[in-house]
Amino acid sequence: MKLYEFEGHKILSKAGIESPFFVTCASIEEVREARKRLKFPLLAKLQVLSGKRGKAGGIEIFKTKKKLVEFCRQKFGSEFQGEEVKFINLVQWVKIEEEYYVSITYDTRRKLPFLLFSYRGGVDIEEVKVQDPAAIVKYEINPIRGPAEKDLHKLFGKDEKLVDFVMRLWDAFWRYDCRLVEVNPVAKVTQSVILSDSEGSQDSSPAKRDQNDGYMAIDAKVILDDNGLVRQQGLDVLPKGAIGAIIAKRELEARKIDAEDYRGSAGSTFIELDGDVAILASGGGASLMIMDSVVASGGKCANYTEYSGNPPREKVEKLTKITLSKNGISGCLVAGAVANFTDIFETLSGFAQGLKSVKPKPNYPIVVRRGGPRQKEAYAMLAKFAKKEGFDIHLFGPQTPIPVACKKMVELSNEFKKKIE
Repeated sequence: MKLYEFEGHKILSKAGIESPFFVTCASIEEVREARKRLKFPLLAKLQVLSGKRGKAGGIEIFKTKKKLVEFCRQKFGSEFQGEEVKFINLVQWVKIEEEYYVSITYDTRRKLPFLLFSYRGGVDIEEVKVQDPAAIVKYEINPIRGPAEKDLHKLFGKDEKLVDFVMRLWDAFWRYDCRLVEVNPVAKVTQSVILSDSEGSQDSSPAKRDQNDGYMAIDAKVILDDNGLVRQQGLDVLPKGAIGAIIAKRELEARKIDAEDYRGSAGSTFIELDGDVAILASGGGASLMIMDSVVASGGKCANYTEYSGNPPREKVEKLTKITLSKNGISGCLVAGAVANFTDIFETLSGFAQGLKSVKPKPNYPIVVRRGGPRQKEAYAMLAKFAKKEGFDIHLFGPQTPIPVACKKMVELSNEFKKKIE
């Protein structure tokens, strides 16, 4: 279950991790009241479940009440990256001396939690991976004992407060059954700052505290493990679905495909994710391998969806258009195991029709890895289609292992991102 930023701050605050004072608003009236409890300059941050809000205009700094209210009035109820904006955080601005990146998540292959840290915080960590991999440190965590302080001291030297911050982050991760806790940036502050209360409540009163080289969470990204929710009944978070509080528009549209046509399955499972590699998988078991392989290769999936059961081309066409309607895609991976009865020519014809209708025309790389009935005809059709229409399509047959095709997709995606920078 993915949380809103303000809910993530609540989780972190229970472990003693501080954040700037904020008020979560659900209406213009609440914005006007909240503004009285903050000083300008302040930030308005749209509370949505998608990532990269800053680049998309979802985070703005304001120095006057008039512009702040105008911004919030425009955003409430509007669609932002496929979600309806229902909440906006007003956050007290703080002067930041340095910005770091830190996260804790799971390595699904090694079955261990691990820490990622970088002194290059405040930017997309995926960009850092591509531009300067040496700037990111990975540290595997013993799930029984937790991080060893001596190991953290090797990473951070004599910075006891940074070690303490990471230990508190681990406490939040472990105590609340998280799948991911990410703070980007972790801010080093050397001034008196306005902090949220110990519970991180949007209804809290501001408290001024002197900080000397302290650290605070400027942002908070938290995903809870659905399997652990039975132990977390006391958490003050909004009711959630499979991945978030509000079903994204693309998820709703994808579900309609099967509702309108019983033949085969396409889009009945569709989950919006934060990455930039679009996924059109085939088959439940293979689709999980595909997702894991993309992540293991350093990529981030833009979505999870699949089609199977020999759906007609019209259904695959609709699913393709929905999947590729997301902004910021850097690659598309169409992959699956060797099918027994799904007509590969039929389904990939639907993919080609959907791809052709996407606007603006996709110029990112596309990797296709399929096998099964009429696969050779399908690949001949796609090769001709790509040449005629000008698409960058790379074809791999069943002799290519799925992880190899996924790795190639991530490599091509990274090359594409470098070109457009």
